[in-house]
Amino acid sequence: MDYLCLASELIAMWNSRSQIRFNQTFSKIMKREILILNYVKEHDTVVHPKDLSDAFVVSTARIAVVLNHLEQSGLIHRFPDAQDNRQVVVTLSEKGVALLEESKKVFTDYVEKILQKMGEDEVAEYIQLQKKLIAVLTEV
Repeated sequence: MDYLCLASELIAMWNSRSQIRFNQTFSKIMKREILILNYVKEHDTVVHPKDLSDAFVVSTARIAVVLNHLEQSGLIHRFPDAQDNRQVVVTLSEKGVALLEESKKVFTDYVEKILQKMGEDEVAEYIQLQKKLIAVLTEV
């Protein structure tokens, strides 16, 4: 089997994904802000801006800009860490929780429609292949 040829074909498919409506919808729903809100929700312990910077592999300055926008939009709260006054803790506001839940619902509904069009057997096979790919990627 020519894995180099297959790799080239896969990369070409990935590069053409900008023409797919799914990718455009995904980009609208899963903006960086939503990803950050989701991170804060999933890590319901103390979340510091540095944690976000590390998780998203962006500078703390960029995270500060995004957090400023989220705070101005009323989606998060920032306050001094009770354990270390030099640190800031990020939490979701009620508005942030509501936006996150709505975004997840819209995205889940969209993916459900796609999966229904694929068919049950293909979806099961696709999910198995994705699981295997993720397992391989974590080993590499």
